[in-house]
Amino acid sequence: MSIISHAATSDMSDAPARRRFLKLAGLAALAGGLLAGGGWTMLKRGANLWQVQRERTLMATSVSITCLAEDREAAARAIDAAFAHMAAVAAELTRFDAASPLSRLNHDGRLSIVPAHLHAVLREAHSISGLTAGAFDVTVLPELRYFETLRGVGGLDADERATIAQRDRVIGYRGLSLDATGARLEKPGMAVTLDGIAKGYVVDQGTAALRAAGIEYAIVDAGGDTRTICGSDPNRHWNVGIVDPADSSRVAAVVQVRNAALSTSGNYRVYFSSDRRLFHIVDPFTGYSPQAYSSVTVVAERSVQADGLSTGTFSMALPQLAALMQAHDHQWLVFARNGERRWRSRDLPLVAGTAEIV
Repeated sequence: MSIISHAATSDMSDAPARRRFLKLAGLAALAGGLLAGGGWTMLKRGANLWQVQRERTLMATSVSITCLAEDREAAARAIDAAFAHMAAVAAELTRFDAASPLSRLNHDGRLSIVPAHLHAVLREAHSISGLTAGAFDVTVLPELRYFETLRGVGGLDADERATIAQRDRVIGYRGLSLDATGARLEKPGMAVTLDGIAKGYVVDQGTAALRAAGIEYAIVDAGGDTRTICGSDPNRHWNVGIVDPADSSRVAAVVQVRNAALSTSGNYRVYFSSDRRLFHIVDPFTGYSPQAYSSVTVVAERSVQADGLSTGTFSMALPQLAALMQAHDHQWLVFARNGERRWRSRDLPLVAGTAEIV
């Protein structure tokens, strides 16, 4: 069984792109009928196997859950339960709702009782910050908020650069203190964004809900953060397409993912300057967006790891990135900013596309 999922984009309904995925993966046409309604898609994939899929908007992106199961009604119920759980978790982690726990932490500078999921993500963030020597840092929100006010700017003047430098002084993950139940921001003006890790955690929660419901084959795709369930058969897997940063309507590579997570961070979707040099990833060491890459993909055991690492390593030099990934047995694929070169780990299960092995 080999299914294509579109990673690093929120548009799951692009028919030409879907046809390209099928061609890249060398898949046969789907057999059987198509059932659709109420946001559901069900495809007969064999005598006793149904593909059941549903899409919803969550975390400001299109999230798709696809299950392969003998009982399509049970699969539909499992997907509904997974979406409900994911939505509840996402509500704890958002910075866009003034009433959310994260917003209260940012406003008050402390929370004496941090909800369980938020506490778990903050611990994961601290861990990844340590692994990346601070290249991943959730306290970059003051800088990111300023970038969001500069949409369309052609270049930065002296006053704007001075503002960036001033806000950069409060960035530092060590200034976010955690204890057994609470969290505190040590400097006035500090604020936390989980944009670079929350989706991965939510995808993990959705996957756990599917497993709890007895689903053996599934893929959860949240606009670049993907996790797969493939059962115990070593010959079954999912193929995940990686968008070409130079043309997001195209697939540049396809990676085989089996009982693992894949996350892609890129500079081509959300940007704040007309030259695209300021985008949604902030290098905590410079206060600006990193300029070496246009796309970083990481394959890891869990989505929260892959998400955080694909964000953090965007700000790392290639030798350091490769060494970190090798030390923790993660696979990766990187596109240079100018589009002229691609690099990857030796063991990345690449089934379409090319890249230099580092």
